[in-house]
Amino acid sequence: MKQTMHNTRVRWVLGILIALTLAFIWGNSMQSRAVSGGMSGSLKTWLEQLLHTEISEFLLRKAAHFSEYGLLGVEFSLLLGLQYDKTGKNLQCGRNLLDFPLIGMLCAVTDETIQIFSGRGSLVSDVWIDTAGFSTGFFLTVLLFLFINHCKKSRVTGNRKG
Repeated sequence: MKQTMHNTRVRWVLGILIALTLAFIWGNSMQSRAVSGGMSGSLKTWLEQLLHTEISEFLLRKAAHFSEYGLLGVEFSLLLGLQYDKTGKNLQCGRNLLDFPLIGMLCAVTDETIQIFSGRGSLVSDVWIDTAGFSTGFFLTVLLFLFINHCKKSRVTGNRKG
């Protein structure tokens, strides 16, 4: 009972984090070209001062796309880690695992569509970068879960032998 209540709270928190991440991503897409360029320029200047090296604004913008969608992928993966099917099996081990990058792609397509209406234009390459970021964050988190579960099982079976 206590574990179920904890999982419900964590699910709510993750749902709110996902909503906030999407609001951040899509909110930035609603900015005009001038405002978006100003934000990128400010970040570029700050990073160049911090790292003492020149940074390409193009690469910075693409890295931002990849990173924010990577975070979204981590959040979705954590949420999936708390979901179980009717038999009690964790969904991170199910065959539907490959369906989840489609969620990232749908979010990316929505993002690029918003940019059309904000006058900034849309790039198919950004959809692919966003989807790659989402998939990377998602699957690295799944692999981390699998590794942790493997270590737990190894520790339990190791204790039985000793």
